Amino acid sequence: MTIAQERRNGVSAASLAARYDVSLKTIYNVVNHRDERQTANGSRSRVVGIRVSDDDLRRFDAALSRRGIAHRSDAMRRLMLAAEGVFLPDDEMCDELRSLGAALNRVGNNVNQIARRLNEAKVRGERLSYPASSHRDVRALAGLVFDLADQVQEMSRARRSVLDLEISSALAGLAVGDANGAE
Repeated sequence: MTIAQERRNGVSAASLAARYDVSLKTIYNVVNHRDERQTANGSRSRVVGIRVSDDDLRRFDAALSRRGIAHRSDAMRRLMLAAEGVFLPDDEMCDELRSLGAALNRVGNNVNQIARRLNEAKVRGERLSYPASSHRDVRALAGLVFDLADQVQEMSRARRSVLDLEISSALAGLAVGDANGAE
């Protein structure tokens, strides 16, 4: 076993220095040099742990299984490397949502004006005037709200499809039996 391995297993630096008849500084340098060498040659020296529910893990494993991926660690590593592209906000979608939000605000203002006029008439004891044209306007506003909701839903589906493609691309080559899967 090497000095660095023994140190990692909890053997004190003083004990190692005495056993190998070297200084404490030498022990620390050996351990630090090994860490630098591992980092420099691209080895994987870090362990990342996360807590998930049984259901989360089952769903993740099912997603990997559908893609023919056998190893969670390989999939997580690929997803981490692809995170920069996957977790970026979609500027086009954000702009579209701002535009839809403005349209919804206009609809809300129109509905508030109609409600205010009806309430004012009620307070004055007047008969509520609600002509057919007002009814058409309200129906048109309701239609606009439903159209906006459909547009938001479609944008969400489109974004999900893009993310699915990006994730599939990140996981490419990990499927069991894929000749390109080894790195």
